[in-house]
Amino acid sequence: MTRKKPKVPYTPISKHKLKKGLLKSPLSQLNIKQIDWHRDLLPEHLWIECLSNTYVQKEWQNLYNEFLDALDVYVPEDKIIFGFISDFGLIPSDKRKDFLKHNDKLVYRAFYKPIGGIITFYPEAPCYWLLQKKYLDIDRPVNSNVELGKLSQSVLRLMPGKDKHTGHIRAMPLSRLIKHNKIYFKRGMKIAELLPKYPSGCSEEEKYHVQSQARNIMHTFVQEKDIYLNRKWPKYFWNRNLELVPCSPHKIQANKETALGKDETKKLYKRIDRNSKIVKDFLTKISLNYKYDLYNTERDEILLGLFARLTRIYVLILSNPPLWSRDIAGILLRCLTETAITFAYLTKKGSKDELRDFKAYGEGKEKLLMLHLQDTYPDKKSLEGKNSEEIAEEMGWGFSPELMDIELSDWTKKSTRDLAFSGGLEEIYRLVFDPSSSDVHGTWISLKKFNLTRCVQPLHRFHQMPQYIEPPIFINTIDVVQLIYEKCVEIGNQHLDFPKMKHKPEKVVSILNKGKKDT
Repeated sequence: MTRKKPKVPYTPISKHKLKKGLLKSPLSQLNIKQIDWHRDLLPEHLWIECLSNTYVQKEWQNLYNEFLDALDVYVPEDKIIFGFISDFGLIPSDKRKDFLKHNDKLVYRAFYKPIGGIITFYPEAPCYWLLQKKYLDIDRPVNSNVELGKLSQSVLRLMPGKDKHTGHIRAMPLSRLIKHNKIYFKRGMKIAELLPKYPSGCSEEEKYHVQSQARNIMHTFVQEKDIYLNRKWPKYFWNRNLELVPCSPHKIQANKETALGKDETKKLYKRIDRNSKIVKDFLTKISLNYKYDLYNTERDEILLGLFARLTRIYVLILSNPPLWSRDIAGILLRCLTETAITFAYLTKKGSKDELRDFKAYGEGKEKLLMLHLQDTYPDKKSLEGKNSEEIAEEMGWGFSPELMDIELSDWTKKSTRDLAFSGGLEEIYRLVFDPSSSDVHGTWISLKKFNLTRCVQPLHRFHQMPQYIEPPIFINTIDVVQLIYEKCVEIGNQHLDFPKMKHKPEKVVSILNKGKKDT
């Protein structure tokens, strides 16, 4: 029976504290430091785990205590040895021969048989001194494939961290604190009642309680001792593994269950073509029937230009399935949503000054490019292949460029979030714009998902490594694009007297429902 954790919702945003642009969680405000079990503590438990896998439970637990009791005689008085790999380095160098001499058989049974062959590959391990040549002579020659394979299995068994097996391994060191009178429990405490009968006399629920308490106590103790804080053994262990075994990148395979068949593919492209034609025809209809203000064209040109850009990006994504891969789609979705947010805000709330600022910002950037080419890079050209004079000519020559200011920040002092909320697109901002910024800027989440793959070698801690990856394609990306487009059409209908769409674009994700007819 595996104990299921209760599903507790995470702390809501409203309970986080805003401090200089940073939302701090309640636990973060307490400066609680999380211990990395896999990186820092797992390597410390390897001897105990290998011991448990070599003998039956009662026997290995007796050996665990017998071996550590023998080592206690040689450990400095102010130190406690728990059986962590780093602990074996606590035995003074001048006392190690004496320990080996008086505990020869015990060392063989408790240390060499469980983990000795493995440790031969880690000459800088704190426990390496426990190896004796005569042990190597007794057993068959050490085989790297066998021993490192055995180690891999041990690491895999420890990986869960809090399951029944690893929980028991991690609970064992608590017994050493109790033995040395370093911890006491008050009468009436649940753990005080459970420890005498742990583990055989406890229910699964009671075992978990003891193990959970033991983890918390040992975490506190480990964080106070330099021998564990310097992470010398874990650092050496993981980096040494790179020398012992090669990386093994995970091969990503397509999920056949979600792949489209020939019929579905035909339906998909048919619907894409139809939807593309619908939105392009609609833009043409707007263009020819819109009631322009020909005296003051600024507002119309900006708003319709934004809607035309929206349509262009929509059709571009729609018509190019390679752009549906999650990372590239994220970049284009960011462009699309930013355009939609600006369109929605300026349509609903934009003042004359803001519309003027929007236009002036773009012209200022063009002037800045022109001046860079003129002043610093006279032999260079713009991305469109134009030199400074040609750009100036487009800007109106004469005094027109001279009269233009250059805004270096943005056309508005409002954040994109403020614009989205004012324009009624807060849902799109939260669920599309903000997450897709990771793909635009190449932040950690985007790299982790689309540019790195897992090394499936357990001895490499399942680290991530760079690989050329074709991220998965999600057809529902199209429906997200369509949702954004439809929101803007609705805004256009309400505030700009856009004509009604005779035919609306249809959702493409429904094509995945293989039994459903294409309407």
